[in-house]
Amino acid sequence: MGIELRQINSEGQALQNGLDVFISVPVYDGEYLAYGDAFLTSTLSSATDYASSAAGYAAEVIANAPPTIINTWYKYHTESTSYPTITAPSTSTNMLSTLGVFSAAASSNSGIYQKLSGLVTGNEYQVTINFHKDSLVGSLSFSRFYYANQNFSTAIQTAVTVHSLPTPQITFSFTASSISDIVFFNYSTTEVSSSSNISSIKIQEKNNYQIPIVTVINNNMCKVLRRKFGESLIENE
Repeated sequence: MGIELRQINSEGQALQNGLDVFISVPVYDGEYLAYGDAFLTSTLSSATDYASSAAGYAAEVIANAPPTIINTWYKYHTESTSYPTITAPSTSTNMLSTLGVFSAAASSNSGIYQKLSGLVTGNEYQVTINFHKDSLVGSLSFSRFYYANQNFSTAIQTAVTVHSLPTPQITFSFTASSISDIVFFNYSTTEVSSSSNISSIKIQEKNNYQIPIVTVINNNMCKVLRRKFGESLIENE
């Protein structure tokens, strides 16, 4: 008795299209965020800082201090009217520190934002944020801004996702709305005083690669083949 694998060559490779059985493997590569994985004291020391007093602090920040220089960090913080006053984020070696307070039934808001470049509209990107162990209670919010139909005067904000702290790592994905989405990170807390200390942020593109499945037949590696309707790929003699 022997085994004959029809429609394949002597090495077990399919001779016709569509016979191989594949699995999809996601691979994340590239780096679209400048300086996110290498914070230094100087990273935010000279960054543009905007103080917001409006209820819609995010839209006010982008409208009044848009990130005109791509792949450059900008920072912001709230003060007086709508939210408690807090200082802007700062950086030191391998650390991005953001403070937060809760007062008069309201939370302060502060964070950083950056205009990316080289994105592919409609493609998926993964954000990975690592935190130091000394990060305290709070929330890290994420959203994006983009300009649609060549309208560079009014940015559109996407839905806001909120992640609870403390945690060692946050990982999530977004689909690019333009080639230069603005990523917007915000920290707030319900504690009287708290802080978030980030060690790194990465944004990478998700790519799916098709890999053929293999099996062992008579101690040899062979590709797994898909049975075509009305045909038998394996025949016993």
